[in-house]
Amino acid sequence: MDPSRQKALEALLLWEKGGSLDLIFQRVVEKEEGLSRKQKAFARELVFGTARWLKRLDWTIERLSQRDPRSLNPVVRNALRIGLYQLCMLDRVPEWAAVNETVELVKTFGKKEASGFVNALLRNFCRKKGQLQIDTDDPVKRATVLWSFKEWLVKRWFRQFGETEAEKLFEALNKVPPFTIRVNTLKVTRERLLSELETYGALPTRFSPVGIVLLYPQGVLESKWFTEGLFQVQDEGAQLVGFLFSPKPGERILDLCAAPGGKTTHFAQMMQNQGEIIAVDVSAERIKFLEENCKRLGIKIVKPLRHDLRTPLPFEPEGFDRVFLDAPCSGLGVIRRNPDLKWRSTPREILRLSNLQMRLLLEASRHVKPGGFLMYSTCTLTPEENQGVVEAFLEREKDFKVIDLKGVFGLESDFFTPEGYFLSLPHLHGTDGFFAALMQKR
Repeated sequence: MDPSRQKALEALLLWEKGGSLDLIFQRVVEKEEGLSRKQKAFARELVFGTARWLKRLDWTIERLSQRDPRSLNPVVRNALRIGLYQLCMLDRVPEWAAVNETVELVKTFGKKEASGFVNALLRNFCRKKGQLQIDTDDPVKRATVLWSFKEWLVKRWFRQFGETEAEKLFEALNKVPPFTIRVNTLKVTRERLLSELETYGALPTRFSPVGIVLLYPQGVLESKWFTEGLFQVQDEGAQLVGFLFSPKPGERILDLCAAPGGKTTHFAQMMQNQGEIIAVDVSAERIKFLEENCKRLGIKIVKPLRHDLRTPLPFEPEGFDRVFLDAPCSGLGVIRRNPDLKWRSTPREILRLSNLQMRLLLEASRHVKPGGFLMYSTCTLTPEENQGVVEAFLEREKDFKVIDLKGVFGLESDFFTPEGYFLSLPHLHGTDGFFAALMQKR
């Protein structure tokens, strides 16, 4: 019995009961000392791939069995998903291996009586693979199955982007994201690190001057380059947000919802470790990660503070040159990395978050000096959480004005909305989806 598949099934069973897929995977797989690096990588492919294509896999089970997958025993249902994912999406796994290992999986998990059903369904799929067609003329229902998204989200993005553009977005969000790092320019240049990481398939990023993509990243987080603080893992889109915020050496910065510190540490680099950054977060565990990252990267100007932003901050108003709010959001721009967000997000949650975001932005704005800057940023693509929040804020707070970001960093025009907001899109830029608006206090 392959332990990779066994651990993958264990993780998916726990995920069905609720919780973050990433945290469950860390606990069940990454911390399992009995698995090799290669086995953990295969388990990750199975777990996150199955979550990514869940709707399509369940549609396939229903077509082949004439049974609602929800009526199946959880072990059988999730084992079938894992088996079908290998048969549908992983050309490198032989059909016989995918079928036989899945049959053994249900036996190992105490469902021997279902092994014949599992074997028959998977072999039936192998015979009919090219014949299964999504037989509907409704473009929404077709896209829901083809790209494996909830129907409400397909409808929303069809309206927002148009059908052709939305399909490109769905396709991009279903791809495994690149492994991107940010060079710690306090310790090393990008040119030197590109040379030293050559065996990891290091390539410069397209837009960020401090970004590197690693084509073969396995083992790099155990390398001396990581432990010595020469880089931080960070998506290129997040790096661009940091450049647009543009903190200067010697400034006093307030960074809200800061942990685990990807953007915080980038700000410190840009400030050349000169000035002060108060990094606020509600989570003690995430603040611990922030502190560890600062120590590893050699950053000395960050002062962490645990605080719930739904209550007033313990500072005098108008005390910071720049304030950055990395607002909690639906996360629909980072589905590539967190495919379980497809199934957790709801329209009601987006409304709840937009109300919370407005509340946090109002608190953030109290601490900006006259002439200072306020940046609001999310990793989602919903107008209600992005420009909707900013425009409602500007309507209420007349002493702030929008700064057109098109001229701040020299990025291509398709990164920006007509209002001058930043919006990175996976299908256009190859980054995660980020939104940012920069405002100045009069």
